[in-house]
This record gives sequence, C-alpha cells and structure tokens, in this order.
Amino acid sequence: MRDHGLTSFPDPQVTTTPGGGGVAVRQAVPAGAGLSPKFKAAQNACKGILPPPGSGGPGHQGPSKQVFLAFARCLRSHGISDFPDPNAQGQLTLEMISAAGVDLKAPSFPRAAKACVGVTHGQITPAMVAQAINGPH
Repeated sequence: MRDHGLTSFPDPQVTTTPGGGGVAVRQAVPAGAGLSPKFKAAQNACKGILPPPGSGGPGHQGPSKQVFLAFARCLRSHGISDFPDPNAQGQLTLEMISAAGVDLKAPSFPRAAKACVGVTHGQITPAMVAQAINGPH
C-alpha cells in the first residue's frame, strides 16, 4: 500500500495463539481512507497480495501451505538447513521448528528470515518473524 502512494499506511497487527500454534493478521484502515481514490487505486494494485476482508478473524489459519513451503525453501537456501516444511495440513508451528533443531534466536535466523519474507508476498511479514523470535508481548 505504501509503494502505491499511501506513505503513512499502518503496519498490520499480528497476534499469535499461546504456544505459537496460529497467527492472525488484522489490518486497521484509517478512518475515511477507504473512500479516497488513492486508497482504492492502491487496494486494487495490491489485491493479489492482500488477504480478503475478514480473513484475519478467529477462523483464519495464517499463511497457506504453499507460502510456508516457499518460506522454508528460501530459509534453507539461506543457511537454515534444518528448517522444516509445513505438515500435511499446511501448518507450521513454533514447536515444529524447535523440534527440527532450529534456533530462532541464532544470529543467522533473523538475517535469513529478512531475506525470505519477500517470497511470501505479504503473508509472512517482518513483524510476524520478530514476534516468533521474541514471543508475544
């Protein structure tokens, strides 16, 4: 959205369930912004990467299996060789990552994750990575 003229567009709000089992992303749109032509043009330009309205609610399961696969492959190509693929249901939990022997607090992980968030087309954000590394606040 910022790349399309909405320079002060806010970051999404990311929450995780206890234990890191699920992630919800909520985007608050500034009051009145939804009516502006600039917002509508940016929204149209970003429609392929933005989640559908309401998808960040209680039933939202986070990024898709394909997104997790792309992210995992990218991380492995950036030196995080033990990073696991999502399970058959498309889930990738902090427990699975820990069980694979990946240390999210190792200096190499944030660098690799920063390099790889782009392959997720906004479904995994730097804020989500930071929250996974640092835990919920």
